[in-house]
Amino acid sequence: MKSVWHIIRTQHRYDSFHFWLGIFVALLPAAAGLLLLGVSGWFITAAAIAGLSGAFLNIFAPSALIRAFAIIRTAGRYGERVLTHDATFRFLTGFRNRLFASMAHRTSDGRRSGLLLNRLTLDIAVLDTVYLRLVVPLVLALVVAVSLLLIWSSISPLLLVTGAVFISAWGCLAVWTFVRSDTKNARRTDAALDAMRLRAADLAAGRRDLAIYGGLEAAAETVLAAESRLAEAQEAEDLRTSKLTAGSTLLGQVFLAAILLVCLLEVGRGTLTAALAVGLILVVMGLPEIFSMSLPGLAKLPRVALAAGRVMGLMKDRAEAGSAGDRASGKRAVTAATGVLAFEDVSFGYPGAARRVLEGLSFYVAQGEILALAGRSGCGKSTVAALAARLRSPGQGRIVLGGVDTGRIPDAELRRKITVIGQKAYLFNDTVAENLRIANPDASDADLWRALEQAALADRISENPEGLQTILGEGGLGLSGGEQRRLALARAFLTRPVLFVLDEITEGLDAATAGDVLDRFLSYRGDAAVLMIAHRRQELERANRVLDLTAPRGGVNPSPETILSEFQ
Repeated sequence: MKSVWHIIRTQHRYDSFHFWLGIFVALLPAAAGLLLLGVSGWFITAAAIAGLSGAFLNIFAPSALIRAFAIIRTAGRYGERVLTHDATFRFLTGFRNRLFASMAHRTSDGRRSGLLLNRLTLDIAVLDTVYLRLVVPLVLALVVAVSLLLIWSSISPLLLVTGAVFISAWGCLAVWTFVRSDTKNARRTDAALDAMRLRAADLAAGRRDLAIYGGLEAAAETVLAAESRLAEAQEAEDLRTSKLTAGSTLLGQVFLAAILLVCLLEVGRGTLTAALAVGLILVVMGLPEIFSMSLPGLAKLPRVALAAGRVMGLMKDRAEAGSAGDRASGKRAVTAATGVLAFEDVSFGYPGAARRVLEGLSFYVAQGEILALAGRSGCGKSTVAALAARLRSPGQGRIVLGGVDTGRIPDAELRRKITVIGQKAYLFNDTVAENLRIANPDASDADLWRALEQAALADRISENPEGLQTILGEGGLGLSGGEQRRLALARAFLTRPVLFVLDEITEGLDAATAGDVLDRFLSYRGDAAVLMIAHRRQELERANRVLDLTAPRGGVNPSPETILSEFQ
């Protein structure tokens, strides 16, 4: 639960004014509601007694108070909703931005990025419970309890003792709710929610293949099974909340009966007037609502604690990584300032793997140079490409781009300096123009046509009546695999980076098409450096140097024949 307390302190530091303003405004309708009950009960009883006895009663002051409390309660309830939610959303907006900015420099550590992003988004959404359902109700209950104890102590010792006993009982109920938190059910809820969303996304993405090969119903059943587990976990959580609320209501009814007996006793002794006794009894009728407000938040505390722990863990890891990077950059100077890209004693291993993929790798790529990465499958070629593009972070060592550690380059600037072209084209359900403008939002239609011409795709796009406004389906549906690859190449032609990272861009293409794609790319790239994963003779022959990741280090530049004979 330390993470929840950390979230509270972080929100308080972020905007203490709105933090306390929301709590103060929340106190107004609660206090006005209790006073409205008390004054109304006193006024009605006093008016009845005065009418029966013929005594004089000033009705103007209590009438004005009743109207004032009613207005304050109504306006205060609206103000409470606005200000407490505003304080929460202010904090979560800034917190989300800082967290996502830090996550832009992290990797998924082997987890699916969509699942990681979805879990992170849900965790931040859950954190609105911390202030709205925990902090505000608990502070409200504490202030009301202390105020009532002070009032009761000034009226009657017996009234004070009775009230203290039942307020303590409510406190014990809240503590019991906290101590008996159902963490297992919270974990089951998170797991079921992740499974349902992940399976639903897989079902939507693969629905065509599943329909063709007969797996659609089975895939749908897995989604429904996850949904059923989620419903069971949420039902258990709702049942727990209902039981706690029922317990609080029962406690309030017992308290009401006890306070009724105490007031009758005090009226009989003459220490209380009948009108004041009725007012005190009506005040007690409003207490269960106030003291029960925090119970749903306490019941959901395990889920909130899990979410807060994950979020604060990511923030802590990012802060430690930044501090370590600062210390490391202070200890050693750039050693490969002449290269566009340099790996300095880089090691990397995947979580759970028995050994590292890369161990003490060092190399550089000079300006305008084409460096080909070669080696057997699994030797780390794609890992090197991912590290170079900062899609993953090195476990040890550092990666330098233009003399600066890539970990210290802002993400937007890094994406302008590095362009990745992979074997899979990431295309979206949008127009051809919008798919191209992902690389350069300011590109004109003429720029787009030139890029398509360079990629040998202009004739194919111009065949469609809509031209650049042709709508592509999800994943580039409507284009063949080779045309999708060329569209991704055209998108790359709209950039002017200092480094291109090519991840098997000719995979699956015939020799003639592969040679055409390579020639068009190399004629366009200008003086940008190229880091290329190579499997074919065409790729190896076009490289200035070849780095064999499976060969002993020592600067040996193997021939294309040697590479092809060993690894193909």
